[in-house]
Amino acid sequence: MVINTHCHILTKELYSDGFWNGLAEGTARAMGIPKETVMTQMMPQYYGLNGAVYAQVMDDAGIDKAFICHPDYGKSVLGEAKWSIEQVNKWYIDQAREMPDKFEVVIGIDPRRGEEGIKLLQKAKEEWGIKAVKIYAPCGFYPDDPKYDTFYAKCEELGLILQSHTAALTHPLVENKYANPMYLDRIAARFPDLKIVMIHFGGGFTTWTLGAVEIMAGRANVYAEFSGHQGMASAMPEYWLKLLRGILDTKALFGPPLKEKIMFGSDWPYLLPYFEEKAWVEFFKNIPETGKQFGIKFTNEEINTILNENPKKLFGL
Repeated sequence: MVINTHCHILTKELYSDGFWNGLAEGTARAMGIPKETVMTQMMPQYYGLNGAVYAQVMDDAGIDKAFICHPDYGKSVLGEAKWSIEQVNKWYIDQAREMPDKFEVVIGIDPRRGEEGIKLLQKAKEEWGIKAVKIYAPCGFYPDDPKYDTFYAKCEELGLILQSHTAALTHPLVENKYANPMYLDRIAARFPDLKIVMIHFGGGFTTWTLGAVEIMAGRANVYAEFSGHQGMASAMPEYWLKLLRGILDTKALFGPPLKEKIMFGSDWPYLLPYFEEKAWVEFFKNIPETGKQFGIKFTNEEINTILNENPKKLFGL
């Protein structure tokens, strides 16, 4: 069984015009083509990437279960979507209810939403049955600011898993500095019964990944997933495989070893320039064979733990 702990489905109303315009500008600049071309020929493809589309991708890639996630950009410079934050998250719930065997929902709520966000947490848990909530710090806040403790306390009370973006791969108009995984350390210490997942495991290319390893070794309630590592795995496979070997071998100072707290993710569709979904799954499955090329030993049991056993245990599947 393959469980993708981090991916996205999309429709235009999830985000503001500022989001789509900024994404188009960044894409146009990177590709050296007119923004208008991106807006008319590329962006509409994103608008239609709903649950039915991704379910077909999953079937082709051999993914059995996926966690569809929402990053809440509403309080950022990009502005609010036309839909309310509740309507946005309910769209994911409705998509998942059409294929409950395939999807779990990770709702997205910016902790700066205050009482509105806390009420939505309660509703999402009690009425929608969600297991996790995602925060997106690059929208302009430091996650460890004590002013958000009420939000985290509610997550802990409800038994929700907190997911937080930890990589320098973001929307072109938001700020990477807030995504440093070190900003999750205070939360993990202050709320020891709150399980926290570092989305993107520091991103792969930066020293943040090594920092994330250290945090996991010292905090029993901190986990990580590998979406966003496609770039390094593609460009520097030997280095990345050595990094993975080191993570698997790292003994924790507190709590279970890291090999029991790391999971597979893809961030579909945003990392497709590096790996198609099927290719990323196959890359992971083939790690024992690929490792042999560089004299690095992995077992099939270790890879199955990442792809299957660890997420099943964390999310209670």
